[in-house]
Amino acid sequence: MHRSTIWDQMKLPVVAIVWLISMIVLVIGTYNAISISTYSIFAVIAILFFIGSDRLAFFFYIILTVGTVFALLVIAFRDNWSPLDQGLAIVLHFLFLVHLFALYSLSKYVYQFRSENYFLKERILHLEGFITEEGVLPRKEFEKQAAFILATMARRNETGYFVQIDLSELPRMTKRTALSLVGSILHTESRQHFDIVGKTGEFKLTILLQNTDVDGVSVVKGRIEKKLKETFQENVLEKIEWTATRVEGQTALPEGVMS
Repeated sequence: MHRSTIWDQMKLPVVAIVWLISMIVLVIGTYNAISISTYSIFAVIAILFFIGSDRLAFFFYIILTVGTVFALLVIAFRDNWSPLDQGLAIVLHFLFLVHLFALYSLSKYVYQFRSENYFLKERILHLEGFITEEGVLPRKEFEKQAAFILATMARRNETGYFVQIDLSELPRMTKRTALSLVGSILHTESRQHFDIVGKTGEFKLTILLQNTDVDGVSVVKGRIEKKLKETFQENVLEKIEWTATRVEGQTALPEGVMS
């Protein structure tokens, strides 16, 4: 287990060193036989290996391996190479194959790291259930938690409210910033560990206020409006739309809340 861990840590730098050394030896061995511009092929090959998926990189590896073998055979027969030339070509081609394999391995590790990073990022978002540091839940997480809360409220015969704030009418240049600021205010001014705040549209935020009545909604709305007035100018506040939807005995999200 320990040896496996060490190799996992070392394989990428080892493959990179093999790739670099094989390229240097190939350049030295062919420097007097081909033009300098021809070495741009190495850059093209490297690009081919990294532009697609792991399967596409393997396809390029097979095509280049088989293709160069046939190309050398054709040239050898056409130019009637001597045994010395054939031996030199075999050695250089072997180095080229080592170079290709190292390049394919590098691309494979890069794809692997990319996939692992994407998986870990998605996993972290799923576990944390947050899309921003303001504590605003993403749509799916909000739906999941809201469904659970509604089911609990229905069993207890409690009343609640969905309060949605629509920022769609704000100027385009300020929407993103306003969304973050309003999300922070909603999370701060709602009841911690009791109410939930979610991003339910591109520029819409929704609070689920559980076990509350009209007066409770007014209190929460008043606190939020006070903070908004301290943060935004009057012309911005006029374009923020509020919608309150009462829920009582429902176990599913009301129509229109998640639009």
